[in-house]
Amino acid sequence: MTDQNPLVIFMPAGRRDRVMPGQSLLDAARQVGVEIESICGGRLTCGKCKVVVEDGRFEKHAITSTADHLTPPGDEEVALLARMGVNGDGRLACAACVTGDVLVFVPEESRAHKQVIRKSATERVIEIAPAIRQVYVEVDEAELGEHRGDWGRLQEALAHQWGLTDLAIDLFALRKLQETLRAGKWKVTVILWQEREVIDVLPGYHEGIYGLAVDIGSTTIAGHLCDLRTGAILATESTMNPQVVYGEDLMSRVSYAMTHKDGLEKMHTAVIDTLNKVAARAARGAGLQSRDLHEMVVVGNTTMMHIFLGINPKELGGAPFALANREAMDVKARELGLRLHKATNVHILPAEAGHVGADNVAVLLAEEPYNQDEMMLIVDVGTNAEIVLGNRERLFSASSPTGPAFEGAQISYGMRAAPGAIERVRIDPETKVARFRVIGEERWSDAWAVGETALEAQATHLAAGICGSGIIEAVAELFVVGVLTPDGRFNPDLTDHSRMQWHGRKGAYTLATADQTATGQPILVTQDDVRNIQLAKAALYAGCKLLMARAGVEQVDRILLAGAFGSYIDPQYAMILGLIPDCDLARVTAVGNAAGDGARIALLNRAKRIEAQRVAKWVKYLETAVHPDFQDEFVAALHLPHARDPFPHLQELLPVTAVAGQLERKRRRR
Repeated sequence: MTDQNPLVIFMPAGRRDRVMPGQSLLDAARQVGVEIESICGGRLTCGKCKVVVEDGRFEKHAITSTADHLTPPGDEEVALLARMGVNGDGRLACAACVTGDVLVFVPEESRAHKQVIRKSATERVIEIAPAIRQVYVEVDEAELGEHRGDWGRLQEALAHQWGLTDLAIDLFALRKLQETLRAGKWKVTVILWQEREVIDVLPGYHEGIYGLAVDIGSTTIAGHLCDLRTGAILATESTMNPQVVYGEDLMSRVSYAMTHKDGLEKMHTAVIDTLNKVAARAARGAGLQSRDLHEMVVVGNTTMMHIFLGINPKELGGAPFALANREAMDVKARELGLRLHKATNVHILPAEAGHVGADNVAVLLAEEPYNQDEMMLIVDVGTNAEIVLGNRERLFSASSPTGPAFEGAQISYGMRAAPGAIERVRIDPETKVARFRVIGEERWSDAWAVGETALEAQATHLAAGICGSGIIEAVAELFVVGVLTPDGRFNPDLTDHSRMQWHGRKGAYTLATADQTATGQPILVTQDDVRNIQLAKAALYAGCKLLMARAGVEQVDRILLAGAFGSYIDPQYAMILGLIPDCDLARVTAVGNAAGDGARIALLNRAKRIEAQRVAKWVKYLETAVHPDFQDEFVAALHLPHARDPFPHLQELLPVTAVAGQLERKRRRR
C-alpha cells in the first residue's frame, strides 16, 4: 500500500484508509472496520449496501471526491438501483470499485449496526446486533459419485462465502433442506442463530427477520414485535395475564400450584395460550404470521418464569425462596408449546434472587444505574414491586409484596385502567368537593353537562370506578385538604359534611355523585380503601428505606418510577402519599414499562444478554421479609406521608398538622 493508492473515507464514522485500486467499496469498508449491510454477499441481489458518493473538494480531509473515482455502474447495478428508486449519487458498495480518492456517506438503513435512541431518564444509543442473522449463499449442486451430503455442501458454502464454521443445524431446518436447495436452484437464504446454528433455509433470496420481546407481568402481559434488522417496533400487543383468576398476587398463585394437583398445568397452559394470541395479533398487525418470528426474549418475576417454564413455584412460597435456576436460559419455542417458527429460540434473562427475577434485570438493562454516578432509586410498581438502589459503585435490590391495591383491586369501587375509570382527582381545599377525570374523557367532571336530555351523550364519560392512579390521587388529595388525618383516618370534625358518610367510627368520602356515575350510585372512598393503600405503600416505602440503610445513604439523587402503572402515577402524589422517599420532584421520572424495554434491548443486542448476566450476579439482594428492621420501618411508613421521615421538598404542599405531627414525634423520641 503506497501514498499513491486511493484514499477512501466513510462517513459518518470518519474511518479512512488507502486501498488497492479496483477494490470494492464493500471490501474497503470491511478493511477500515465500517460494517455495511449485505445479505447477498455482493451478488447484486439484496441492494442493502447502498451508499452515497459525495462530490467536491473537502479541505478538512485534503481530498477531492467525485463519482468518477469509482468504476461506472453496470447494467445489473443500474437495474437494481432503479427498482429501489435510487438515482443520482447512490451506488451499491459491492459493485462500485475504487479508482481514486472518494468520500462516501453510509446512510442509516445501510449500516449493519443501526441505532435506536430511546428517551427516558437519559438518552441512550442501542446497537442493533441481534442473535439472528440472514445470509444468502450459492451451494454446489449434487453430482453422481460425490457424497458430501446436502448439509455438508451447505456447510462448505457458508464457510467459503461467509467464514462461518462449526455450525449445527436444527432438525426442522434439516428436514426441509434438500427440497429447499432444489427449489431455489441451489441458491438459498440461511437464517442463523448466534452464528452457530442454522435454524431455517429458504429458497432463493429472502429478507426479513423478526422477533418478539415479552414482559410477563403479574397482572398484564405485553409484547413488542421488532424488525431485527432495523430495530423498529412493528407492533405492540398487551393483555391481562389470565393467571389472575388463580390469584391476584404471586403468593396466591404459588399456593394454587401447591394445593391443586393440576394447578401448575392450568396456569402454564393459560400463559402459553395467551402468549400465542399476543404473538398472532402482533404478527397480524405487522403484516406477518407467527411463523415469521425467529427469536423471542421473555422476562418476568421469578414466579411467572417458573410457571411459564412449567416448573412448580412451590419453593418460592417460603424461606429460603429457592429458585430452580438463576442463570439465563435458551429454550426452543416448540418445547414450550409456543406456535412460532418451529426453530425459534426463546431467551430468558437471568434472575437476581428468589423474588427478584428477569423483569428486574431487564429494568437494569433499560435504565443502567450501574453506569451512573448518581444514587438512583428505581421502583417498579406493581402487585409485587421490585426496588433497586445504587450507582456504578454498588447496587442493591429488594422485592416488596405490595399486593393488588395499586391495580384497583381490594378497593371498594376499584377497577382496572379502562374507559370510565377515575384516573385523576382534585379536591377543593375550601369546599372539600372533588372533581375528577376518567379514562376516555379529556374534560374534568366539573365541565360535564349535567342533566342533558339524552343520557347517551354522557355515556362516554360517566364514571364506572377508580383505577390505581385514581385511588392514589384521591387518598393524597384527601390528606392534603384535611379530610384524612396523618394516621389515615377520616377527620371526625367533618361529620356533617355533605360528602361524608359515617358507619360508626368509620367514614367514607363521596368521590363521584350518583348523577356522575354509569350505575347511578355514588362512588366512595372508604376507610378500608385508605387502609389498603396505606398497607401497600408502607411495604414499598419500608423496602426503599432498608435499601437506603444498606447503602448507607439518607437521600437519593434520583427516582425512576417503572412499570406500566408507574407511568400513570403523578410523582407529586406518590411522594405526598409516602409511596417513595423525599427527592427533588424534578428528579422523579416515570419511565414506562422499563422491563419491556429491557427485554427489547436484549432482543436487539445479543451482547446485552451477557451484560445482563454480569449485572444480575453483581447486584446484592436484600431479603426484606425477614429483615429485623422491616416491621419498624413498615409501621412508621403507615402514616401519611411518614411518621418520622422529613419531606422538605413537600413542605409547601403538606398540611400544617402533618408537619407539626412529625416535629412532635421527633421531639418525643429525643
